[in-house]
Amino acid sequence: MKIGIDAGGTLIKVAYVEGGSRKFEKWPSSEIDHLIEILNTGHAGDQLFLTGGKAEYMAEKLNSNDGISIEFDATYRGLKTLMSEQDIDLDHFVYLNVGTGTSFHHASPQGQERVGGSGVGGGTLIGLSKLLVDMDDYDEIIRLAEKGNRDEIDLKVHHIYAGRPTPIPGDLTASNFGNVLSGDVSAMQAEDKLQAVIGLVAETVTAVGISLAEGFETNDMVFIGSTLLDNTVMKDIINRYAGLKGATAHIIHNGEYSGALGAIL
Repeated sequence: MKIGIDAGGTLIKVAYVEGGSRKFEKWPSSEIDHLIEILNTGHAGDQLFLTGGKAEYMAEKLNSNDGISIEFDATYRGLKTLMSEQDIDLDHFVYLNVGTGTSFHHASPQGQERVGGSGVGGGTLIGLSKLLVDMDDYDEIIRLAEKGNRDEIDLKVHHIYAGRPTPIPGDLTASNFGNVLSGDVSAMQAEDKLQAVIGLVAETVTAVGISLAEGFETNDMVFIGSTLLDNTVMKDIINRYAGLKGATAHIIHNGEYSGALGAIL
């Protein structure tokens, strides 16, 4: 068996490949030592390939490994494989890896280049959720957020124009969390706050992605990363904002495992 491990700041993504079969799993980075113990005892005869920010730490603790890849290169190899499998045929695009933070890349026939990054990402989502509603379980956050309505928290264009005609769609966000002081803070629901947090992250990274796509003269943006996993609210916002600017957002299934898969490749 070949095992690819992308050891990130919040999650460790693992890809198991044996023959024609493939399995993915994720671990909290806080459990990295437990995962190392499992790999040392239960996978002694398997090939282990590492990438990510905590790859060096794992390499020191593992009994053996078969190499460490540069994170950005491994992610691109895995991404291209997943895109091919999902019949997404692009050779010129920008892609955004929305993990703990967000890394921005430009891909062309010559390969990929990292062109920037942002501290806004999944770590922002979890951190603000903890501060606002004392919740840090990702699955519970996105489940509740689907029931929310951030219109009471975010200042929208229609709030500013107060029923008058708007020059741009009225439901666009004028200011994330900018409507808080206009309402009763004590009456604001947890699900509304959580949806607003996801909106902040989604709109921020998509706005940067749109600008990068325009700068590199492409209409295609590819999104990967653990922050997108089952996150319907975020995916809907990404698609809406991309469409308004005439861009196409490609959200890759299992994209969060690009690095783990690419480490093997």
